[in-house]
Amino acid sequence: MEKKIEEKKHYPLVYFVLFFAVLALVGYFIKSRKPDQKVIQPTAPLASYDTTYFKKDEIKQFASDADFITAMREGQESGYQEVSRNAMAGDVMMMKSDASPQNNPSFESVNRSSGTNVQVIGIDEPDIVKTDSSSIFFSKERQYNYLMNDGIGRISDLKVQGMPSQIMPRYQPVNEVVAIGALPPTAMKVQSSIPQSGDMLISGKTLVLFSNDNTDGSLQLVGYSIANPTNPKKLWELPFSTKSQKVAARLQNNTIYLVTATSPSLPRPCPMPLIGGKTNMTIRCTDIYAPSSKPNSNSVYSIIKINPLTGKVEKTMSFVGQQGQNTVYMSADSLYLSYQIEGNIISILNQFVVENQGVLPSYIEDKIIKLQGYDLSQSTKEMEINSLLSQYLDGMDDSERLKQENQLKNSFTRFFSKYKRSFEYTGIIKIKNDDLTVQATGKVPGATLNQFSFDEWKGDLRVATTIGGRSSFVIGSNGSDEQVSDVYILGKNLEIKGSVKDLGKTERIYSVRFIEDRGYVVTFRQTDPFYVLDLSNGNSPQLKGELKIPGYSSYLHPIDSHLVLGVGRESDVKLSLFDVSDPQNPKEVSKYTLSGEYWSEAMDNHHAFLQDPKYKVIFIPGSRGGYIISYEGNSLSLVKALEAPAVKRGLYLNDYFYIVSDTGITSYKEGIWDKVGNVVFDKTEQTPIVQTDSIQTKEASAEGSVSDL
Repeated sequence: MEKKIEEKKHYPLVYFVLFFAVLALVGYFIKSRKPDQKVIQPTAPLASYDTTYFKKDEIKQFASDADFITAMREGQESGYQEVSRNAMAGDVMMMKSDASPQNNPSFESVNRSSGTNVQVIGIDEPDIVKTDSSSIFFSKERQYNYLMNDGIGRISDLKVQGMPSQIMPRYQPVNEVVAIGALPPTAMKVQSSIPQSGDMLISGKTLVLFSNDNTDGSLQLVGYSIANPTNPKKLWELPFSTKSQKVAARLQNNTIYLVTATSPSLPRPCPMPLIGGKTNMTIRCTDIYAPSSKPNSNSVYSIIKINPLTGKVEKTMSFVGQQGQNTVYMSADSLYLSYQIEGNIISILNQFVVENQGVLPSYIEDKIIKLQGYDLSQSTKEMEINSLLSQYLDGMDDSERLKQENQLKNSFTRFFSKYKRSFEYTGIIKIKNDDLTVQATGKVPGATLNQFSFDEWKGDLRVATTIGGRSSFVIGSNGSDEQVSDVYILGKNLEIKGSVKDLGKTERIYSVRFIEDRGYVVTFRQTDPFYVLDLSNGNSPQLKGELKIPGYSSYLHPIDSHLVLGVGRESDVKLSLFDVSDPQNPKEVSKYTLSGEYWSEAMDNHHAFLQDPKYKVIFIPGSRGGYIISYEGNSLSLVKALEAPAVKRGLYLNDYFYIVSDTGITSYKEGIWDKVGNVVFDKTEQTPIVQTDSIQTKEASAEGSVSDL
């Protein structure tokens, strides 16, 4: 239909959008009708969802291979495609490394060590920098060795960013994990290198690397002993299927929980290969779970429990879902996985016809009503309606289109406003950590942002969603005009107990943080409303306070019981310090802008953020360097900046702070912030000699000087 409309140059774009959007409206309502039944009144009206109970989304295993194949085919044939707003965003709270302090004959014992910034204390997450409180392990990815003639017959091996376009080097990928002896900080040194890269976890003296095979890109888990960091030894490996990729992973109580997504091969998907090598693990179709709502599914998500010391797979559980739409949140007892549910297009068109008779021609209304009862796949019904509406559009003149455009837009606006909480849902599966059994299922209206949209507190699950912002039912400007955000409180069986609704009208959620019995939500369109919620009573949560300031915060971090830090943007990267001691009157007590910085990885990836509560500082990387910022006295101020190419992370050991970049590590004495040491990974990265037009020139990295290294 789209191609055909575009060929008629006089079609207004908004008119096409309006008609296409009708097909994409989704919801849960109206029971099946007989093909020849003319509908005058709805038999099962679509609920406007005013905290009323609706049918739970149950989950059960496929009864046969044929049922699984049918579900996968319908999911792959569906035209609905959704890109997750944020592939990765935020955990919060600091967690110490689970490695115990170690004695070093040349340095004092380590009794204070930072770990990866994570969401839940005691549950670690993979990252590119890890420490065992003695060595720092840094995964260097997506760098290249440039091999070229230096002008006098020699081949130079250079690692350069921003290579001039006229240079045509031969190159090969350089992926490695570098182990650096961090103690003493005045004499750091490179200890060893592992010729693979990827996110890492450390359990005791074992480093687990989530890598990719250099030949086919398939996921690989590899365990290394780092008892002697100068000579890491491979202990085990798990080579995954080429059709599998890592979605998320956690480390709890010396057990790895890995979530993968696998694309099935039709028409013979099962048994589905998951892990090769000696493990040789496959998945049977009848072992895979599916929600009763039958959302569009094109992938199989697997939860795999792995012993990090041996690589042994202890337990697995699999279910179907749409690629890129699953979020993972883990508490001390349960693993929560979410998936998006969109309703039946024909059903919602049926409801629209019932409430807006005469807006569409009667023959189209009749066809929509009849299709509701036909035993055809969803995609086939959608194709039929597409063809029908395409012919209808082709037969209109300009005046007819103008009239119909206005009628449709007004009708859609009223319809969407009335039913906006019934078009899209977030389904949730609650899985017990111990044995990966399904404990409960539930769903809430709207779509979530990322893992911070979920939080468990005293048996309740809090979920923050945006209504009407990202699905294909958005109609012209109506989607954003009717967009709102809600917070729902779910009980232990994932039944909805209470809610706070209509936050940020016309806006979507940019960041969420749940801290004990409080909730903090930032929505954004033109200003940054910062909301404070009282969640102490799960049956009656309340909006307590609201603060509107320019810009937005895309990551929220609790500094202490009454201070929350926001990392986001106004014109440049901005840090905001919120005083929430009075929940009814939140205040921005301090703001600091990083001039010339337009982005920080900490805005999208919580692992790049670090707080040191002893010295009251936080660290974030930027595009030009790394920044250590003090919040002493509830006032934000810059205490140290390191200009270096591709600064990645910050960490501390005892009273020394380390900044890790692609070129090396620099250490500082905390408190006075004097530089005390540095280690350079490869000196050719600092001022490489590049041959261009027979003239030798020195080039610093495109991302900045490394003079401070």
